[in-house]
Amino acid sequence: MFKFNFDVEDDTEQSADVNHTTQNNGPASVQAVAPDVFTELFLTDALNSLPSKISYSPITIPLASGTELSLPRRDLFDARFQLISQNVDDPDALEQPSINARSALHFLDAPSDLVPLVYEGGLKTWECSIDLASYLDGITSQFDVSGKRVLEIGCGTSIPSLYILHRIFSSPPSQNQTHIHLQDYNASVLELVTIPNIILTWYLSEAAETYRKSEEQADSPLELDISESLKDAFHQSLMTYGVKLRFFSGSWDTFDLQKSCGSYNLVLTSETIYRMESLPSLTAIMRGACKAEGPKDVDDYLCLVAAKVLYFGVGGGVTEFVRCVQGSDEGGTVKTVWEKTQGVERRVMSIRWN
Repeated sequence: MFKFNFDVEDDTEQSADVNHTTQNNGPASVQAVAPDVFTELFLTDALNSLPSKISYSPITIPLASGTELSLPRRDLFDARFQLISQNVDDPDALEQPSINARSALHFLDAPSDLVPLVYEGGLKTWECSIDLASYLDGITSQFDVSGKRVLEIGCGTSIPSLYILHRIFSSPPSQNQTHIHLQDYNASVLELVTIPNIILTWYLSEAAETYRKSEEQADSPLELDISESLKDAFHQSLMTYGVKLRFFSGSWDTFDLQKSCGSYNLVLTSETIYRMESLPSLTAIMRGACKAEGPKDVDDYLCLVAAKVLYFGVGGGVTEFVRCVQGSDEGGTVKTVWEKTQGVERRVMSIRWN
C-alpha cells in the first residue's frame, strides 16, 4: 500500500488546501490480484442506487482568465453513510459485483491509500486534475468540445469532465451530440463520486435553473434531494443539451474501444502515470482512443496528460512516461503545454501519436 499525500483534502470540510509533503516509502508487496475487466455501468442503474439525499462541498478551480470556478463534490462521509445504510440489513449486498462494499468502505476511510489492481485512488481529488481543468479553460477558444467525443481515463472525482459539463450546461442548448465517456478502475468510484458529482454540477448550472425554482429547497444549502423529478429533469437536460454520458470500469488492458464506439476527439487523464508497471497499458489505451477507427477524422484529436514530474517512492513520473510513449510500437511525441516549477513540480502535456 502506498500513500502519496499530494492530494487535495477530502475530509469533512473538503478544503482545497494541498499537502505537499512526500513520502519515500514504496508500495507494500501485495499478492497477485486478477485485474477487473472492462465493464459498462449504466447511468439509470447508478441513479437508482443513490440515496434520497446527498451532501456536497465546493472546490475552487482557478481559471486561465484569473477568475475562479466553484464546482461541487460529493462528501466522502456521505458516500460512506450510503454504503453503510444500504448494507446494514443486507449482509449479502456487501459482495455485490458493482460495489464491493467492504473494499469501498475501507478506502473511503483512507482514500489516499493506493493498492494496485484493488483501488487506484479515485475517491480523492488529486491536484493535477485541477491543473487540467484550468488548462482546458485556457484553450476554449481553440478547442470547442461541443459535438466532440471525450474520454477521461482514470477519472475519479472527474474534475476535468465536470469543468466541460459546466461549460456545456452554462451555454445555450446545442443540436450537436457531445459524447462524454468516463473510465475508472473501480466501479464503486463511478457510483459513489463520479456520477453524483455530475448530477451536482448539472443541478448548480444554468441548465437546471427551472428545476431549482420549481422544487422546495433542501434542509441544508449543501444537500441535494435525489427525487424522481430530479432524475427526470436531469435526463431531459442531457437530451436538450445533446450530452451522451457513458461510464466504464476495469483495467486499461481490457478497455474495449469497439464497445465504446471507437476513437475520441479529446482524451484526458491526470495523476495516472505514478506506477511504472501500468505505463504501457496507459499509453496503449490513450493511443487507441486517439487513433482507432471511429466516427471522426483520426487526426482530429487532442490528448492531454496532467501529472507531477516525479512520484516519490513508486518510480513513476514524466521521464518514464515520455520514454514509454516514445518507445511504444509506433511511438509519439510529448510536448509540455503548462508547468509549475515551484514546490511539487507539475505539468500538463500534449501527446501526438505517430
